[in-house]
Amino acid sequence: MPASPWPTPRSVRQASQLHAILTTSGRIAHRPSAEHLLNSLTNCLSAPRHLRYVLSLFDRLPHPTTFLHDTALRACLQASAGADHPVLILRRMRRGGVRMSAFTFHFVFRCCAAGAGAGLCRMLHAACLRTMLPSAARIVANPLIHMYASLGLTDDARRAFDEVPVKDAVVWATVIGGLVRWGLLDEARRLLVQAPERNVVSWTSLIAGYSRAGRPADAVYCFNCMLSDGVEPDEVAVIGALSACSKLKNLEFGRLLHLLVGKKRIQMTDKLVVTLIDMYAKCGDIAQAQAVFDAVGRGQKPEPWNVIIDGYCKLGHVDIARSLFDQMGARDVITFNSMITGYIHSGRLRDALQLFMQLRRHGMRADNFTVVSLLTACASLGALPQGRALHASIEQRIVEEDVYLVTALVDMYMKCGRVDEATAVFHRMGERDVHTWSAMIAGLAFNGMGMDALESFCQMKRDGFQPTSVTYIAVLTACSHSSLLNEGRQHFNEMRSLHKLHPQIEHYGCMIDLLARSGLLDEAMHLVQTMPMQPNAVIWASILSACRVHKNIDLARHAAEHLLKLAPEEDAVYVQLYNIYIDSRQWVEAKRIRMLMEEQGVKKTAGYSSITVAGQVHKFVVNDQSHPWTLEIITMMEEIARRLKSAGYSPATSRIAVDVDEEEKEQALLAHSEKIAIAFGLISLPPNLPIHIMKNLRVCEDCHSAIKLISQLWNREIIVRDRSRFHHFRDGACSCNDFW
Repeated sequence: MPASPWPTPRSVRQASQLHAILTTSGRIAHRPSAEHLLNSLTNCLSAPRHLRYVLSLFDRLPHPTTFLHDTALRACLQASAGADHPVLILRRMRRGGVRMSAFTFHFVFRCCAAGAGAGLCRMLHAACLRTMLPSAARIVANPLIHMYASLGLTDDARRAFDEVPVKDAVVWATVIGGLVRWGLLDEARRLLVQAPERNVVSWTSLIAGYSRAGRPADAVYCFNCMLSDGVEPDEVAVIGALSACSKLKNLEFGRLLHLLVGKKRIQMTDKLVVTLIDMYAKCGDIAQAQAVFDAVGRGQKPEPWNVIIDGYCKLGHVDIARSLFDQMGARDVITFNSMITGYIHSGRLRDALQLFMQLRRHGMRADNFTVVSLLTACASLGALPQGRALHASIEQRIVEEDVYLVTALVDMYMKCGRVDEATAVFHRMGERDVHTWSAMIAGLAFNGMGMDALESFCQMKRDGFQPTSVTYIAVLTACSHSSLLNEGRQHFNEMRSLHKLHPQIEHYGCMIDLLARSGLLDEAMHLVQTMPMQPNAVIWASILSACRVHKNIDLARHAAEHLLKLAPEEDAVYVQLYNIYIDSRQWVEAKRIRMLMEEQGVKKTAGYSSITVAGQVHKFVVNDQSHPWTLEIITMMEEIARRLKSAGYSPATSRIAVDVDEEEKEQALLAHSEKIAIAFGLISLPPNLPIHIMKNLRVCEDCHSAIKLISQLWNREIIVRDRSRFHHFRDGACSCNDFW
């Protein structure tokens, strides 16, 4: 373009002023002036809205040249306008007989890379081949390959690459990067090996691709090959290699990369600093992560702070993480998420919820991952009030409701024993998937509602959902917990015959538990011996537990031997075997188990029960007299003992091996932690509210019988969640139907 007598505008406003001058002076028809104006306006393009002005000016220019058309196409590219405007300009050139240049197709291909159909791209490619001389390949080859690669048309990209007569390093890098982008990593690697010249861009795209694809060892190998190739690494290559080290937990290589950064004087950008801190933290060297953070990460940007806080949280140092959190100037939602997740993993739900409320007070919008994590924590801890508070927050639209969030809500209510509330949430769902159905079925199963669980399973299939392996675990658990022997056999066989799902150890575990509970110990053992994998501790524990119920001492010994090999430090094995010997009055053997526990240093886990009243958790152990309401609790327990005795209740004193009189044995049974928690619930909760107890061990037989009567005598619903299931006590009956 010849030099223009007019000044060069530096902004759209200045360009519009020049436009006015040229129009009023009549010089707009002067071709060099028009080209200067359009070119200047395109160079000043700073927002997509300015494109309309550029194209409007272009449309009014008389006799537009190839240069003017190419300038309009360049404006479309700068404004990220997509393919529509460029295609219209190209058609205008053809109708007007304007010669297309290599730059015409260069700009059109780059615009189409943002989003165009495969047919249009191939048509433009064909037009380019018909119109352009081979010498134009240098200008159009790279954007052509980039267009195909960006749209996932990798075969077309490869063909276009093969058609290029002389391939420079940029073309090689573009096709390799395109293959990497769409996951064709091994093909990209083979192509890179063939390249006559391998630059840092090609190596970097492959390193980053392997790291993203979960193949960090290949990423590290490629980085070493790049160094052997004599290619100097840049910041992006080092970041890719450091990310791979994080996944591999390869601290030694990570340290070498850190030294390389200093040796090669690679600029410590914000992203490189964050990746270095993350690598050290994930490799367990939190001290070095802190050193890097202190040296170059304590700025105003939140990213380095986020990664060091996340590192401390994942290593369990939540108090140090909180100290850094409190020092931060500007926190973002990622900071809050890391800290909340850290508290959850450390079992500090209250701190996590307080931080969640603080996030809301700061006007930030929580993400679904955080809320799902909090709901999961509430579910595992049985924290119903906190779970309800989160539900209320969800109703206020603090997060975008999706199927995963509502599934977590269903799971939380189920694991807190509130089947009615879980069911209400489930029925209000607009969208369900197989995971939602599985959570519903599993929840009903653990709450002792086996037939309802199987009905939900049938409804799920009627709605067109294919059951998964997880669904069948829930179904078989329902059969196991509700003594549905025939149904369990049917579903165990159907998962293979109808749905081609091969049973995993969890499915075998459920089936063996069902058979053993039902007294079919020989059949259960046959399944143990014929299953295609070695039985785990859970399966042997099911056999051992059933042996106590069905008085099979020889099999109990056999199961215990296997359990002690798999979990020699597990106190429940010793306790269960001890109880079996006590039940059968084999005092010598029981004493031997006691002595074995002492020799092995195994201590029985202390049982405790907890109840939440007015948002506060009250925890009780056996014979607990530490509570502020101890006198009132003792009075209520005496009342419970009196009314139970009047109703014909007889304590199971035969379960106590200590050589004391019957009255002391009765007092020992009355002082169990779940009975103390229930007594507190009776005096502290209104009559219309259920009494919800959490128990860290299985409920004992005596307490189970007593609680059934208490629910009838006081006309109260009592929900007990022990370590394996829920017991819903109403009107003198339990949801487990005494099959537990």
